[in-house]
Amino acid sequence: MAPSEALQVKPRKRRVGKVGGDSVGSPLTVSPSMRAEEATDLAGLLHALADPTRLQMVSLLAEHPGEVCVCDITASFDLDQSTISHHLRLLREAGVIDCVRHGVWAYYFFRAGALEPVKQLLKRLERLETAR
Repeated sequence: MAPSEALQVKPRKRRVGKVGGDSVGSPLTVSPSMRAEEATDLAGLLHALADPTRLQMVSLLAEHPGEVCVCDITASFDLDQSTISHHLRLLREAGVIDCVRHGVWAYYFFRAGALEPVKQLLKRLERLETAR
């Protein structure tokens, strides 16, 4: 393009009454049924669960009543101890698991009811899906 040529931009037309356009005379009547705070909390929980290793850890702890030593958790995975600790920390911060210390060892356990918000979300979405 020569320096003297001007770039021509074609103005975009507004599409009234079509998908992605404005509709004349009808105000927006849809709004999210989930509060922003609830969505943020739930997203944090889902993010903590959205990893194959962390899902396996949650499953391991949920299947074993009581406390499981971190040494047994580490032995169950082909990962470095620091990576195991990282995953456990994320699950603890999300409130899915917790731990107690006995001497030098940490013992982890699944928190009862920790996944209740996820279960409620799935139930709500299922009800909405079947109502269609």
